[in-house]
Amino acid sequence: MEEFNTLEKVRELFEGVSCVGRENNYIVLMKDNRKYSGMVAGMEYPYLALLINQTEDGIGFFHLIQPKLSLKILLENLVVNKESFTFLKNEDIKSISVKKMSPFDSKRKSIVIKTKDKKTHYLYAKIEDDTLPYHNENFAKFIEKYSK
Repeated sequence: MEEFNTLEKVRELFEGVSCVGRENNYIVLMKDNRKYSGMVAGMEYPYLALLINQTEDGIGFFHLIQPKLSLKILLENLVVNKESFTFLKNEDIKSISVKKMSPFDSKRKSIVIKTKDKKTHYLYAKIEDDTLPYHNENFAKFIEKYSK
């Protein structure tokens, strides 16, 4: 987590791959493993979380992975896979939705990103995360834009 725990470090990561816009919205979204099953899903979605920069042109993201085998997935154990950078142009995104994670969970939101190439990313995020100071304000903007 040391690679993405401050706004400055996150900016540097995205500047390194020329993913900087006039508007930059940096957030971390965790993979919702309840929605995936099987080895194919693991190969097609080889991440535990995504470090995202949403710009006016689309969404750039790095995969966050856990280098050590562990049964429990913790944000503080994740690292950036710098070779995994992907940019989804706005015209390649079919839809993005943000909803309640469940009726009994007011601290997290469920996010579904569907692309025109028929991939669906099932994700979630804490509304407030003390370990990522940039996330709280930026995720509030993301929720506002995509909540239904």
